Amino acid sequence: MRHAKSVEPAWLGLTRTEWLLAVTVLLLVGIFVHPYRAQQASRYTLTAAIVEQRTVVLDDYSHVLGRDRAIREDHIYSDKAPGQPFMAVPFFAVGKAIGVEDATVLRVNANLGLWWITFWSAALPGAALAVMMYRRTSSLRCRGSLLATWSTFAGTLLLPFSALLFGHVLAAALLYGAFMFLSGRPGFWSLVGSGALAGLAVGVEYTAALGVAVLAVYSVWRHRMLAMAWLAGGLPAALALAAYNKVAFGDPLTLSYQYSAFHEVASTSRSVFFMFSSATLENLTRLLMDGRGLLVATPIVIVAVVAAISTSLKRGKQDDVVMAIAMFAIYLMVPILWGNPWGGASPGPRYMSLALPFLVVPVAQAWVRWPRFTAFTAGVSVLTMSSATVTEPLLRRDTADGLNTWLQRLLNGEAAPTLLTLTAGELGWLVHIVIIVSALMLLVRSHKRRLLTAECL
Repeated sequence: MRHAKSVEPAWLGLTRTEWLLAVTVLLLVGIFVHPYRAQQASRYTLTAAIVEQRTVVLDDYSHVLGRDRAIREDHIYSDKAPGQPFMAVPFFAVGKAIGVEDATVLRVNANLGLWWITFWSAALPGAALAVMMYRRTSSLRCRGSLLATWSTFAGTLLLPFSALLFGHVLAAALLYGAFMFLSGRPGFWSLVGSGALAGLAVGVEYTAALGVAVLAVYSVWRHRMLAMAWLAGGLPAALALAAYNKVAFGDPLTLSYQYSAFHEVASTSRSVFFMFSSATLENLTRLLMDGRGLLVATPIVIVAVVAAISTSLKRGKQDDVVMAIAMFAIYLMVPILWGNPWGGASPGPRYMSLALPFLVVPVAQAWVRWPRFTAFTAGVSVLTMSSATVTEPLLRRDTADGLNTWLQRLLNGEAAPTLLTLTAGELGWLVHIVIIVSALMLLVRSHKRRLLTAECL
């Protein structure tokens, strides 16, 4: 069956619908000013130290750091992968030029410097990721492309982490971008570009190495000897990470987590795997059934996995379906083997975030096959993740609840401030809601003009 091609005009490579989607995401998450916490502090101060003091040593920022730090030879370093802090350097420099205060000032609430870096390092990558997911489902002529994109983005951990200074959304965007290059037309430069994005993803989140391993297998299977170009593309990022490790930790192969001082100061570097243990049934049960578990908080994820497995059994191997299953399976092992399945304070199993974009095509298929059930699970997921984003996403690791906690906070008026509420008070919420609703209406209207009628071919 032939399908009419979309004649939607494009500007700077994006269609009107893609621009509206990106703007909607930015309006939704990009104006929240969440509190300054330990994870954010470890990232923010490394960026600040590079700009303000031309160093990666954080000794002068000790008083604004929380427990998330690495200590080597009595000097303090960030215990996070350095990619995101380094990528934020030009934006922090611009922020300093327009009046952002020094990072040595401890400002827990209404920290506009933290907001500024979060916007460029999390919200903007989140918008780019949503556009990539929509473009992927649209290119496969998926009838539920917009619904799939929105429920995969707003109904999973991608939403709250687009409003927080973590590396998960940025790494997920880089990893998914690498896949899109790989799955396109074979060519030397597309493979180099894919490899470069994959390498950067590892520099942003070390756990991206798991997804890169899956992409490496896919690259060899799909492109054979051309896969060497993919490896070459990732080499500069690998060398840059090795250089940072050498400067900060004395060895190009030693990672910041090996000197993490979260529990105690390490006199020598630990094993890379010191935080992992043997798989436990308790972790798996919590991962599924806890208040922040996949079945309870974000059931759309489980629906996507079921749809992917069902498709693979009925239709055989399809790139997006196989990739969805492989990414979900490999990242599922991280919280099962971790001492705490949430990875610390989190709205859910945060290290699984990198697998979530790969579920968008199975979600689109689920919308076609089981529309009512998918709508219900998507509704629960979006409600849970939206409530988390609007209040305080980072629940303590020992908190067993999820949606009830976030809804109770909303009822108690414990919403996180936004740029609008900081300037206009409570009226800012009304303005924000009107803007979001208007953007969503324009987005849906623009999407309806596109002729997408298949079930993801």
